[in-house]
Amino acid sequence: MRDPKDTAKRFIETNHPECEGALLAGSCARGEATATSDLDIIILYEGENRAYRESLLFDGWPVEVFVYTGEAYRNFFVSDAKRGIPSMPRMASEAIILKDSPAIIKMRSEASSIFTAGPSPWDKQKIAHNRYMITNLIDDFLDKEVGGEAYFLANAIVNDLAIFTLRTRKHWIGSGKWMYRELRSMDSNLATQFEQSLEAFYKQQDKGPIVQLADACLGPFGGRLFEGYYLG
Repeated sequence: MRDPKDTAKRFIETNHPECEGALLAGSCARGEATATSDLDIIILYEGENRAYRESLLFDGWPVEVFVYTGEAYRNFFVSDAKRGIPSMPRMASEAIILKDSPAIIKMRSEASSIFTAGPSPWDKQKIAHNRYMITNLIDDFLDKEVGGEAYFLANAIVNDLAIFTLRTRKHWIGSGKWMYRELRSMDSNLATQFEQSLEAFYKQQDKGPIVQLADACLGPFGGRLFEGYYLG
């Protein structure tokens, strides 16, 4: 496959020659491209706030295009910050400039500020609610025979624990592979514990490491929660 930056530039020249600015984001911008990587391209136009996303092929590359008119990208920055997954702020702050402009400089500056600041902290009620939900999952997990339901419960516990641990430490979370990457970025030893707990269950049918991990993550915030939980 041809050089991703050169291909992305030709894509812009061919498909969006009138755009105000453009960025190459994702794994290609970070120098981590693999055989299955695509070109993540952010494109800015002047005008009324609008946005769309498109997937297509160009010169042998799969391309994901994120087009924003005006300052529509700000809505996505705000949405990502609220849910704790910095998809667009990360993409824009790490991106390579394909076509420079004041609008591109402004977008990258805003993205960098949001990404560096991290997500808003959870309040006590949010922490209590997640302790309660994880407690319920652990109870169900311990009650099930190893097999179908237990496998899904193990995944749910580890996923929810990762979210709990990252957010209570005021760190971004992720989706799929990015959840593990965020854990490793925050605490590589803890990320290894998450990995090993799942491995112990899948390979040896040992529930203990997952439960121990849960208790270790919940412990600083009061541990498991059932009695006294109130939502209203």
